[in-house]
Amino acid sequence: MKPGALTHIDNALAALLKDITQVPHERIELDCAGGRILAQAVRTDRPSPACDVSAMDGYALRLGDVAAGSLAVAGEVAIGTAPPAMPHGAALTIVTGAPVPEGADVVIRREDVIESPGQITIDAEAVQSIKAGMNIRRCGENMSKGALVAHEASCVTPALAGALATFGVDHPMVFRRVRVGIVITGNEVLAPDQAPTQWQLRDAHSLALRTMFGSYAFLDLIDSVRIPDDARAIEDAGRCMLKKCDALVFTGGVSMGDHDHVPAVVEKLGARVVFHRLPQRPGRPALGAMTDDGTPILGLPGNPLSVLVTARRLVFPALARRAGLRQLPPPTLLRLTNPDEKKIDMWWYRLVRRTGSGQGELLSSRGSADIPSSATSDGFVEIPPGASGDGPWPYFDWSI
Repeated sequence: MKPGALTHIDNALAALLKDITQVPHERIELDCAGGRILAQAVRTDRPSPACDVSAMDGYALRLGDVAAGSLAVAGEVAIGTAPPAMPHGAALTIVTGAPVPEGADVVIRREDVIESPGQITIDAEAVQSIKAGMNIRRCGENMSKGALVAHEASCVTPALAGALATFGVDHPMVFRRVRVGIVITGNEVLAPDQAPTQWQLRDAHSLALRTMFGSYAFLDLIDSVRIPDDARAIEDAGRCMLKKCDALVFTGGVSMGDHDHVPAVVEKLGARVVFHRLPQRPGRPALGAMTDDGTPILGLPGNPLSVLVTARRLVFPALARRAGLRQLPPPTLLRLTNPDEKKIDMWWYRLVRRTGSGQGELLSSRGSADIPSSATSDGFVEIPPGASGDGPWPYFDWSI
């Protein structure tokens, strides 16, 4: 299929993702694993819980000893140690998480008894509600030994990190961080700390991309360079980046003008173009390519809003796949509170500000170079060709 034949954005993205290879993996300390992608399946090394434990602070006793009236308290079950023998005709004080002694059938909550020195009193009404197993968490009821905790390609969230610690995975196998290189092209582009003439621009792309991707532990934006619109210089920069990076992103120079050198450079770098010029606004000139070793190369248009939209819609999924993630969560749906009847014959990314749960308002924009309007937005909705109205539409947040 020719690169220009892909007319659905999801199909174009899928065509790119299918050939991306994952980066190598490594073992790291668990306290450094937050946000990384597992390169192994994780299973329990013992049941959870590992023994019967109390679910409440209260008193452990045999069901046959439950009766209205007073019952002696013969001792205490300490948490973190083997439980004492369960006496007949008496109760033991127990705390939440402490092991339930063999022979104890029930744990009665403290609030369900009257406490006095050396004994507890259970009223007749409470006795009627007591059943075997009450307030006891059984050994293995969460998971049995050897059960699957997490699949390979899972992201280490706070909850998963806690589970890994629980089951002794102190050095998990994870995919190495994806090293990302960025090449900003354009004769007019200066560093943000430089004073431009009225014919020049400060580089907004590098910082926008670093902010979008920099918070992800599985990504490492190792380098960004600014290169003038010179084919040889762009090729040299791209070749240098590919020697040290796992993914390469160009901005600018990707369209059809005399000084748009990126498409030809990408082919000189030995990459196969998967898509180029997608039916989308903004970002129509976007290019996606793949090297023989599964390294993605993305070319983004030069206008600021085009960079933001295509980075969020196309680049991030490619980087996440390279990092080991197999599935990204689908976009949420947003219904517009101020819809209009405008429509175009392309996929249309329209800036929105969230106004409530599942709701947002369209923001006016003067086009893909209008960076002030994007600065007031939370993200964008994706509206299919020929469609309009309030939706709900797929919504993509800048913060991912």
